[in-house]
Amino acid sequence: MKKYLKLCLIITVLCFMAVSAGLGSDKGDKDQLTFAYVMPMAQLWYAYLGDAFEFAAEKYDVKTKVAISDYNQNKEIAAIEDFIIQEPDMIGLGSVSADAAQLAAQKANDAGIPLVIENSSLAKGRGKVVADLEFDWYGLGTMMADVTADNWPGSKVFVVTGVIGTGPIDMLLETFKTQAKKRGLTIVGIQNGEYQQEVAYNITQDLIQSGRDFDVIWGNNNSMGQGIIQAVKEAGLLDEKVILTGNGAPECLASVANGELEGTINYSPGFHGLLYFLAMFNYITEGDVPELIYLPMKYITKANLDEAMPWDSANDKALSAAEEYFHTKIIKY
Repeated sequence: MKKYLKLCLIITVLCFMAVSAGLGSDKGDKDQLTFAYVMPMAQLWYAYLGDAFEFAAEKYDVKTKVAISDYNQNKEIAAIEDFIIQEPDMIGLGSVSADAAQLAAQKANDAGIPLVIENSSLAKGRGKVVADLEFDWYGLGTMMADVTADNWPGSKVFVVTGVIGTGPIDMLLETFKTQAKKRGLTIVGIQNGEYQQEVAYNITQDLIQSGRDFDVIWGNNNSMGQGIIQAVKEAGLLDEKVILTGNGAPECLASVANGELEGTINYSPGFHGLLYFLAMFNYITEGDVPELIYLPMKYITKANLDEAMPWDSANDKALSAAEEYFHTKIIKY
């Protein structure tokens, strides 16, 4: 009988130890945060954004899961549904459309998982997001007009823009037109360059061949800017026309340095990726994040090239700068 009781006691102790070990293991897994996020693509802008996000996550000991939607709404929603099943602590989304973002928000809300969107409009509906990281599209349009008027007052301006009809570009054009009129600029044309170098090249070539007079031409991103440069250079007009771009990619900065571009409005996808991560981390750990966070931007010329924000921000220096910006400009303690 004593042997039986002793054996039962040993088995009980062993079972308790096993359960305790198991509970400890589960607790350890639960304590480590997991962030899942969907990107529309893995190249160009989003490659820099993703690298910076992953760098910050590693520094903060946060697990990540990532999916690529290829700008396909069905793939985007499928990725959101798959993430919900995996129960991450938060989900981030760069959406293909306002309606898709609204549907994703509804699904995340129903699952009780906080959702952050970046560079994405949110259609009206019951779905809510905890934060939206955006360019200040209205501010960008105003800055484009002010940069032009400050440096080339009374000029005739042509704009090769992103996809007209999408929310962000429409917001940019709305304020650009208003501010250009207020500042005495003449807009001689606006055309959809589809963010593509070849499309922008063809538009600029057609513009030059048409004989329409213009002084300044804007390209809304680096690819379109490079297409504009190529067409203007081939026409022998680099010394006569002013070329400006948005986004301030490394190629843009190189073109500013060699004089092909007069300037670029610089903003960094890598810095954006760091702020994206910090917003998610601050919300899940502190319960505090603004509903709208704007990406910083600055007009860069040859005179202040050293002030440009680098696109590659997957490093300690950039993370420290992002942390300071986040806690002093976005979250005020």
